[in-house]
Amino acid sequence: MSVLAVLCMGACVWALARVVAGQAVLPRRRGARLVRDEARRGRLGTAKGGAGRVPFQIWLSQAGAAVTPGQFVAVSGGVALAVFALLFAISKTAVVAALPAVGAGASPYAYWSSQRRKAAIARSAAWPDALRYLVGVLGAGLATLHDALEELSRSGPFALRPAMARYARLSGRVGDRAALEAVRAELADPISDPVLLAFAGAIEEGTGTVLRVLSDLGAQITADLQLAEKVRTLQTQARTATWGCFVLPYVVLFVLCTTNGAYRGYFSRPAGLVVVLLGAVMSLAGFAVSRRLVRPVATTRRVFADGASRWAR
Repeated sequence: MSVLAVLCMGACVWALARVVAGQAVLPRRRGARLVRDEARRGRLGTAKGGAGRVPFQIWLSQAGAAVTPGQFVAVSGGVALAVFALLFAISKTAVVAALPAVGAGASPYAYWSSQRRKAAIARSAAWPDALRYLVGVLGAGLATLHDALEELSRSGPFALRPAMARYARLSGRVGDRAALEAVRAELADPISDPVLLAFAGAIEEGTGTVLRVLSDLGAQITADLQLAEKVRTLQTQARTATWGCFVLPYVVLFVLCTTNGAYRGYFSRPAGLVVVLLGAVMSLAGFAVSRRLVRPVATTRRVFADGASRWAR
């Protein structure tokens, strides 16, 4: 039974690795070289599977994880194996140790997903201030759009500095418009999309019309952010309850098998394995339904993803 439980855990980790590795469709190059080459080929604008997904290497960059997809998968698998070994040594029950180990293997993805989401929220919250600065500078004729964007990379809102710094580095190599499109495809952000598109339009059409567009965008983004914050606040309790209902049964199972030999003996037999696996399937199904019910409601959608690479070719 121990061997069977280990095989089940290995199958789950392998499936997770396949899903993650399957999204790694970009070469493992770094920095401006990656963005420059992919922008020239027009690949950054779309991802396999449609506008809702991005290549996993870009996903990692958005989250701030300076690793390759292969390294990420290796670390996730190592965490799962280490947790399994530790819990098996304590509980002496393979199936009880296997399920938390699978969850531990998914924890790096959950952590970096959270970091990516926080970075996107901070970036979205910074755009209104940046737009007010740009409208003021461009309206007064104190700087060109290119100079104003470069200034944002040095003294603008902290959340926007990395993106504007990438624009400043790329603009000298591939041009202002292609650099904006490459940055937009990298961010893959429904809030940043219309802003960067407006910047790209200003390059050809001048700043008169674009100033009005940027002013309207600032007001719209502020309203969207306020609505999104209200939705997140109202859903906090539901999300917390969902995680509690999912985790607590396994905590109780682990405590019982650790402290009581009868429970440990039962869950080491085929009948116990079936009970745990059936319970895991039901828990995962309930967790998926609950997460879907309390998922954040998007106030905006990314609708220009398919055209992100048009101007980069």
